[in-house]
Amino acid sequence: MTLVRPTGRAAGAAIGLLTLVLLTGCGGPGSADRPGGSGAREGAKGVIRLADVQWESLWINNAIARFIIEKGYGYPVETVEMTTPIMQQAIVKGDIDVVMEVWTSNVADWYHQALDEGAIVDLGLVMDRASQGWYVPAYVVKGDPDRGIEPLAPDLKSVADLRRYAHLFPDPEEPGKGLLINCITGWECAKVNRIKLHAYGLADLYNVQEPGASAAMDAAIAGAYRQGKPFLTYYWEPTWLVGTFDLIRLEEPPSTPECRAEIERAQRGEIAIEEVSPAAGCAYPEERVVKVIHPGLQDRAPEVVAFLERMTLPTDILNKVAAYMEQEEASAEEAARYFFVNYPEVWRSWVPAEVAEKVEQALE
Repeated sequence: MTLVRPTGRAAGAAIGLLTLVLLTGCGGPGSADRPGGSGAREGAKGVIRLADVQWESLWINNAIARFIIEKGYGYPVETVEMTTPIMQQAIVKGDIDVVMEVWTSNVADWYHQALDEGAIVDLGLVMDRASQGWYVPAYVVKGDPDRGIEPLAPDLKSVADLRRYAHLFPDPEEPGKGLLINCITGWECAKVNRIKLHAYGLADLYNVQEPGASAAMDAAIAGAYRQGKPFLTYYWEPTWLVGTFDLIRLEEPPSTPECRAEIERAQRGEIAIEEVSPAAGCAYPEERVVKVIHPGLQDRAPEVVAFLERMTLPTDILNKVAAYMEQEEASAEEAARYFFVNYPEVWRSWVPAEVAEKVEQALE
């Protein structure tokens, strides 16, 4: 099954071309700013380059890692904007050193081949979970006394329960039917959600609305939430929206190979969406989002590699940092500072005490 990476502002073709020029000019490992390069000072630490493939949670993770690497370990750091295909080439060649978020199912063939060939090193999860599914506001289930909202569906726990609650999420354009806010038109999850709607036996009860852009989707959800209205929506995390609003992800049957196989057949058009069986009704698999480095970094900066191996953020905290970034219109660097100040028990567990003290001093 093709899953959706939570994308922010996507890097365009111009960024990809610019990145090629920049990386070609840098000369890759062994250039002047690397140990042993023609311009390197004896004993100087070489530049560590991070890939910026242009989405929100990556900006935050890059900014956190960069601050610790620069202030705690004393290495200069560059962040280079690029597209995913350029990143795949650059990390294998050693033109960049670190990719803080690789959504492995989205680049599965490249990831497994590069890993098997020893062209990259997987340093483990960068967040403890990356989820997607169908969400409702918590006040629909629990109520919200502070806003005077009574619980409308206290026993709504799973997608199976939605059969009883179509009236609670009405489609304004077709009274009598419920409405699912789907993911963005053109994203693969839009088709997957339609498949699952049929598999769950909900297609006759719910219509589907597909926003044309993520901003429109976020605005629709945020507007309904602030008004205290019930809604049913597809969404994912980590994201600022889940960090801002109290949402509940509805339970689904666990993902199985059989379920994914039938969904993929419907995605490919081998069976009509309307003809999928209940076997195609299951949760999205939990996404594995990992940190990847070029193998050469293990020799150049083993202490940095050890730090990166330990750096894993709880997704709930990442949601909150993303929410701060959105609400305060903050930069990724400001969001990283917010993280350092508010969650010292998390980041201090990643580094030795002497490195933590250097980071603390840099925050003053």
